[in-house]
Amino acid sequence: MKKYLLPFLLVLLVLPVMAQASILTFIAERGEFFQVEVDGQTINRTASNYVRVNHVRPGKHYVELRVRGRHGVYKMGQKVFVPDGVEANYGVRTRGRSGQAYLQLISEVPLAPPVVVVPPLPRYPDYRRYDDRYDPVPPKYEDNYYGSCRNLLSSRELDRLMETIRSRDFESTKLSIARDAIRNSSLMAEDLKRLLQQFEYESTKVEFARYAYEYVCDKEHFYYIYDIFRFDSSVRELEEYTSRRR
Repeated sequence: MKKYLLPFLLVLLVLPVMAQASILTFIAERGEFFQVEVDGQTINRTASNYVRVNHVRPGKHYVELRVRGRHGVYKMGQKVFVPDGVEANYGVRTRGRSGQAYLQLISEVPLAPPVVVVPPLPRYPDYRRYDDRYDPVPPKYEDNYYGSCRNLLSSRELDRLMETIRSRDFESTKLSIARDAIRNSSLMAEDLKRLLQQFEYESTKVEFARYAYEYVCDKEHFYYIYDIFRFDSSVRELEEYTSRRR
């Protein structure tokens, strides 16, 4: 009986993990910098135009924003509901000179369900047999488990990179800096979208998006960047390019 007790207890410990948390993101649609508090907890002390909150408890949350706009600081408080197991993406919007800001739900993307591995029943030696040996096999680890997500750019590194790009006047210099920054790193699709917003010309955005595709971890979300392009021809070019690279 004791042989089966340990696996049963492990299963009980794993079950609470199956209640999957959610993700909450905020992005300023006009590029304003803002600070976020969720349920009274400050998320980013340094203002930015994109904030991602991982491991969010599903349910209702109270969000407070301080948005730095052209006409001063906009303040707002709003309740949001985050469903279970989704990435809820909200746009931060401001209203002219009124000093008001509000959140607009952009999308709710289902997250992949967590993988729960139940350990097999352990093998115990049969002490009634003299020729039995208990030789545990060491676990095997795949070297490429993280795939293309090695050296993932942190939010701080990304903020510094965007500040460096914004400090340059020439589009070619900005492109060169962005290429060098991700050459030995990787980034998420949402982070690539923020980088593309630092360029002025459509052609530069397309060129850098093509280059950065190989360094994007979540290639299934590459389409996140499409809404920053003004011309449908740019989107079609990227779609054709990514379909050839798969």
